Amino acid sequence: MVKNENVKIEVEGKKIDAIHYPGEGTCVVMAHGFGAVKDGLIPFAEVFSKDFGVLLFDYRHFGESEGEPRQLIDIGKQLQDWRKAIEFAKMLGYENIALWGTSFSGGHVLKLSSEIDVSAVVAQVPFVDGLATVTAIHSITDIITLTMLGLADKLASISGKTYRLPIVAEPERLAFMNTPESIRYLEIIPEGAKWENSAPARIALSVSFYRPIKHVKEIRCPVLYVVGERDTITPANKTLEVAKQTPNAEVVKFDGGHFDGYLELFEFCVEKEHDFLVRHLLK
Repeated sequence: MVKNENVKIEVEGKKIDAIHYPGEGTCVVMAHGFGAVKDGLIPFAEVFSKDFGVLLFDYRHFGESEGEPRQLIDIGKQLQDWRKAIEFAKMLGYENIALWGTSFSGGHVLKLSSEIDVSAVVAQVPFVDGLATVTAIHSITDIITLTMLGLADKLASISGKTYRLPIVAEPERLAFMNTPESIRYLEIIPEGAKWENSAPARIALSVSFYRPIKHVKEIRCPVLYVVGERDTITPANKTLEVAKQTPNAEVVKFDGGHFDGYLELFEFCVEKEHDFLVRHLLK
C-alpha cells in the first residue's frame, strides 16, 4: 500500500485538509459529494494510488478543514476549493491532472473540466441538473418549505447564526435528501469521522439553479459517467442525457441506487473507474 501524508491547502486564509498519496506523472484529485467528508472515499483513493498520485480533500467547513459555520454547503466556495486543490497538485510536480467526483462533486468536476485543461474525469452518480435532482427528491410543497427555510437561514447568517436542516432523513421527515434510499447515506460516513447530519439551510436557495449540464459540451478530455440505474437522487435518465452531450464520454451502468457504488457495488465501480484511468492516463 502506498504511504500517504496529510497536507494543508490554503484558500482565502483558511486551510483545507487533504490526504496525498504520492505518485508520478498523474494525480487524481478527489472530493466527496453533498455534505459528506473525505473519509468515506479513502477506499477509492487507495485503489487509484496503486498507479497514480492521489489528492483527496475536504471542502472548507467540512471534516478537518477550517471554516465556520460548520458543514456549510456553498457551491462557489467548493468550486474554488477544487481549483486550489488542482493548483496544489500541479505545485507538487504532477504533469497530468485527473478529476474524480461523486454525486454533488460529480457535478463540480464536469463544470471544472469545461474550464480547466485536465487529462480525464470520472463522474460517479453525478449531480448534473439541480432542477432534475430537487424535483426527483421533493414534492412542490417541500420545495417551497425548503426555500423559506433557506431564506430564514440567509437572514440568520447576517448576525452569524444558522438555521440547520438534516442532510438525510426518512421520507416522512423534512431533509435535503429524504427518498426511501437516502438514509443509506449514513452508511458512507465511516465511524469516527468528523461529521454531523446537518447543514445550514441556505443551500436550498441555490442548488436548483446549479446545472453542470450546461457546460458539458465544452469538455474535451475523456469522461467516464458511472450511472446507477435505480438512482432516486441523481436520476439515471438525466445523467445519460448529459453523457450524450459530452464529446468524449464513456458510460458504465450498474443495477443499483445512488449509494450502491460506495457499498455493495464498490468493487465493480472502482474497478471500472481504475481501468478507465489506466487506459487514458498510462498510454
